[in-house]
Amino acid sequence: MVLYPAKKIGTYDAADINYVTGYLADMVKKYNLPPKVFVLHRFTKKMVTNSQNIKLRPEVQVVMHMDGWGEPELKKGTYRHFIQSEPVQFTGFKLFYKNDLKKAPNRLMTPEELLKLTPKPIYVQYQ
Repeated sequence: MVLYPAKKIGTYDAADINYVTGYLADMVKKYNLPPKVFVLHRFTKKMVTNSQNIKLRPEVQVVMHMDGWGEPELKKGTYRHFIQSEPVQFTGFKLFYKNDLKKAPNRLMTPEELLKLTPKPIYVQYQ
């Protein structure tokens, strides 16, 4: 498969995600490791299918992470539609220093704005 960053959007099903979390859980148990954080990036509905079937495991903490470019209102809408409705376990939010500033109002969301989201993201990434 040829990947085209920012051109072709992939899809993962709950079965794929369960395979990976199972693998991580086995490693945690085998090597007596602390729980692992598994971050799933999402900015469209089709990026993660059958999310209601994602199996939660005590060895893996699943973060459904809003990962899209744009102005604050667009990003909040994406969070509402694709994260808030299917949070799985924990939620996250990504801010882009360059790409979020390409269009008006040309500003990053503030920490206070992020904490007003429901559910509150526990993982915030700046890139």
